[in-house]
Amino acid sequence: MAVFAGRSDRIDRARLEDLHCLGTYERKLPVNLQRMMENAYDWEHLPFVHPTSFGDIALVEQGSWGWRCKASLPGSAGSQFIELLVDAARHYWATCVVEGFGQGVEIHTQATAVPEDGITVRVAFYLPQPPESEAQARFLLAALQQQYATLYDEDEQLMNGRQAAIELKSSGGHARPEAGTALGASSGFDKACANIVSAGGGEMVLRFHEGRWLAHRATCPHLLGPLSGHEVADGRVSCPWHGYRFSLEDGHEEGGRCPALEIFGVAEDDRGRLVLQDPT
Repeated sequence: MAVFAGRSDRIDRARLEDLHCLGTYERKLPVNLQRMMENAYDWEHLPFVHPTSFGDIALVEQGSWGWRCKASLPGSAGSQFIELLVDAARHYWATCVVEGFGQGVEIHTQATAVPEDGITVRVAFYLPQPPESEAQARFLLAALQQQYATLYDEDEQLMNGRQAAIELKSSGGHARPEAGTALGASSGFDKACANIVSAGGGEMVLRFHEGRWLAHRATCPHLLGPLSGHEVADGRVSCPWHGYRFSLEDGHEEGGRCPALEIFGVAEDDRGRLVLQDPT
């Protein structure tokens, strides 16, 4: 794409001398560096986890160096071409608005492990020109600090959720459940809800959909996001982290972006119990 043509894939810290540092935002997070760096590379989650900051996003290019995307702002506030470059060895990344609303703004983030559990992040906000007044500078810095407080509130939930799902999977909690596994008495489940049940060492979601019971894993096959939400739209269940949508008929993801979600048939036995059948 022309807007990104000729741009380097490496962070140029020397050019910060030509920018105005508006201020910083610092925070301790109860996550590890692996989850944090994974989050930095993850452009797909932005409009789903951060709906007050992003309306939609489309990838232009990505690699070990980072990513470049076109993002729309919430409502009709316009769009941005955004570049995020990563220095993975130093746990450092730089985000730049290349074109669109906020053009020229750069946001540089350093993540650092701390002796106790967790990390700290230090976010520095740079502008291409100094604000027109001290009052404007204070307003802009407060707005950015509040935005990043919200962003990290939302990211913290995602990163902790993924860490918990990874730990459960590594302990055998995602073993494939066997056909014939009894889930419980049919009278104990609500047809209007997504019922959480245990099977195969982990959680499954039991649903009554289009006149029949079915079950699927409670985590997304993409990056282990939660699929336990009640809402089903157009016969599909959606992951709240990346918006991947899985058919409750055959489990296939709408855009073919990841492996299918296994959909297990469920039958009632002669004792009034709901029992897993083989996947469809």
